[in-house]
Amino acid sequence: MESLPLAEQPRSLEIGAGNGSVARIIAEELNGRVQAIDLDVDHLASSPGVEAFQHDIRDGVPTGPFDLIHARFVLVHLPARREKFARLVNELAPGGWLVIADMSIAGLLLSAPEATNHDLWHRYYHAASHIVGPAAGHDYAWAEQVESEMYSAGLIDISAEHLTPLARGGGPWARYHTNLSLQAHEALLGAGLSRADLERFRTMLADPTFRARFFTVTYTVGRKPGRCSRRPSDARGTAFR
Repeated sequence: MESLPLAEQPRSLEIGAGNGSVARIIAEELNGRVQAIDLDVDHLASSPGVEAFQHDIRDGVPTGPFDLIHARFVLVHLPARREKFARLVNELAPGGWLVIADMSIAGLLLSAPEATNHDLWHRYYHAASHIVGPAAGHDYAWAEQVESEMYSAGLIDISAEHLTPLARGGGPWARYHTNLSLQAHEALLGAGLSRADLERFRTMLADPTFRARFFTVTYTVGRKPGRCSRRPSDARGTAFR
């Protein structure tokens, strides 16, 4: 985002802000003013340049116009993702940038502490990505379609970058997937895994010899035609629609 030509003091929307790390980067490094929204704001607090709100994007998109809209790991989970995508484009200011980051399937086990873990890995991955996720409305093909959607929406200066994080045993990405397995525990049981399977899976992810690539991340950016306008420094955010 630092490379994007933005208006002075860009008015920005951060969707699925988590603990606010990206929102703070926008505020501090881009001199922006950010509306940061998430379903859970226990770890999200307002800070200089950042206004934090508890909000469900399924209930509506905050009112723009915004010079920058960033959403990471959000639209992939929404059955009405194309409708929300269209609303995000609509809320961009002329010359404003839309930055979408979403995940798609990788499913590559590189090393595991025991040979029997390979079968467990494939059964877990199938249950999570082909049963539990789709049943909840997730579309893991969406990330690769965002670029085409941006072209269809009339955005310009479109580009995409694909990353494939490596999950190391006990590391951040392994802990992330451990947490996902805990959140989806009952659904995974319903998809055919046993409690013993899930315990073994979490033990495997904590082992320092474990290496896997769970998913790819695609960052796609596009700009709304028009010129960025410089906004007054005393501009205020507007209420949600």
